[in-house]
Amino acid sequence: MLMAAFKEAHASFGGSDQDTFPIDADVPRPFSGDEFVRSIQASADLLKTTERIETMLMRIRTLLSDSRMKTITSCDEELTLEKWLDDYICPSNSSRGAITIIDLSLVPAEVVHLVTAVIARITLEALQRYRRINNGSTLPTTLVMEEAHTFIRRYKSDSEEMPIYSMCSQVFEKIAREGRKFGLGLVLSSQRPSELSPTVLSQCNTFLLHRLSNDSDQDLVRRLVPDNLRGLLRELPSLPSQRAILLGWASELPVMVHMRYLDEAYQPQSHDPAYWKIWTDSSDSQKVNWGDVANDWQETGQVVDSMIEPIEEEPAASFMDIDDGDLPF
Repeated sequence: MLMAAFKEAHASFGGSDQDTFPIDADVPRPFSGDEFVRSIQASADLLKTTERIETMLMRIRTLLSDSRMKTITSCDEELTLEKWLDDYICPSNSSRGAITIIDLSLVPAEVVHLVTAVIARITLEALQRYRRINNGSTLPTTLVMEEAHTFIRRYKSDSEEMPIYSMCSQVFEKIAREGRKFGLGLVLSSQRPSELSPTVLSQCNTFLLHRLSNDSDQDLVRRLVPDNLRGLLRELPSLPSQRAILLGWASELPVMVHMRYLDEAYQPQSHDPAYWKIWTDSSDSQKVNWGDVANDWQETGQVVDSMIEPIEEEPAASFMDIDDGDLPF
């Protein structure tokens, strides 16, 4: 009788006889979007709050039906946790490591912070477990955040309602504080350093400063260097292209460095649009085919593109770049 009552209660919450329950509630367990919706509905029926969740259920169904989210929300039986770690962090038994680029430019703004936080958290926990299993040995890994102010934004911790992006910032704050002993480092690239989380910035030990024209960004940078070296930072608003100031642990004294040219195949797609040339040069008119755009928009629905390549210089290391666009692929 007791087991029958348990089964009935489990079924009322959207469960089935094939479900297995891990001892640790944090253990990754696959589930489909339909199972998630049914579980919420069952919980609301039990608590008699059905009328209060209609809007939330509608938003969840909208996200589940979004073609851009299919890679994340679809239940792919071939994708396992082991395969995900092998594809996105480091191939198993690899002596050269890997470079993984995750393009989040088409992920809806409502969930981009959640997706980024989950990826970063899984990466940190994977390296924590790797160290525990391998008797203290670490797997050197670096997370490179392009346009970091998008994911690691400054927020007010004393606010009554925490913004949605604060959860993502808190994950990276934990990585900045604790990731080093597990072999996980951070490289932040941002045009607006004043918008970054102060906790994460306080853990950065090397800075490469390109041209900065915003007053608040310049004030932040000036607080990072001793008083006797602040005169060097007066050059920041007028630094030419490919010039930067290097300071911190990587250099005993702040120095001006020259950035090398990248091969065209590796350059980011961030060139300024050729407005004048396209608008005025009739011989170089640019034709627009909106059909290709519409087909890609409605049919492909691909959210995450990744590329894994071996690292020639650094053996047994992995490198992950989380980007919101401007990729050369």
